[in-house]
Amino acid sequence: MTVRLISSGLVAPRLSAALDHALLEGLRRGSPPSMHIYRRPPTVSMGYFQRSASLDRDALDSAGVTVLRRMSGGGTICNDHGQLIYTLALPAAMVPQGRGDALLWACGAVADALRSLGGEAEVKEPNDVLLHGKKVSGNAQIRGGGSVALQGTLIIEKKGCADILGHKVGSLRESLGPLPVEKAEAALAASFSQLLGEELRPGGFSRRERDRADELLRERYDDEVFIWGR
Repeated sequence: MTVRLISSGLVAPRLSAALDHALLEGLRRGSPPSMHIYRRPPTVSMGYFQRSASLDRDALDSAGVTVLRRMSGGGTICNDHGQLIYTLALPAAMVPQGRGDALLWACGAVADALRSLGGEAEVKEPNDVLLHGKKVSGNAQIRGGGSVALQGTLIIEKKGCADILGHKVGSLRESLGPLPVEKAEAALAASFSQLLGEELRPGGFSRRERDRADELLRERYDDEVFIWGR
């Protein structure tokens, strides 16, 4: 089975969340398994069930940071254009059944990508990947309707967003020196291709997926009540 590889570059934060959601919905309606890799401007991503009171909205607005509520659970994640973000939308049959096992499975692929770039990488349970002892990747998942979305980040270079929340993280640049984002992206895609035992073939979003993402953006991801109402 061929897995579609969508490389989107820099994407508006809330649109990227809507596109990932549309990918998962599309899979349930016959779209192919897909891997979406992209970057965001400075963004704080809240977990689906997270309380918005945990964030200082005024401070984030003043810093020019977009806040979104993602479809997967977990805590606050800070993204910026120095990070790669991936979403892997797959039939549940292609993913380990246990939630913990699935996260470790995905983290293992991220760690293998880092090793292919010359780094000393290890998986830290339940959902992190360390490079030379520092966290450079966090991962999450959402399941339902016979499909799974695995999502994660990879910090290529720290651009300051993580400092806003006081997160102590590393980066590929710190450990491996300057690295083109394209090289890191290729390593990540190759590692997941090997994990899946499937070819990752470059492609794009279908018209139906883009239309659905536009609907989700209006009805959900751009909606102030959805973002801040919890």
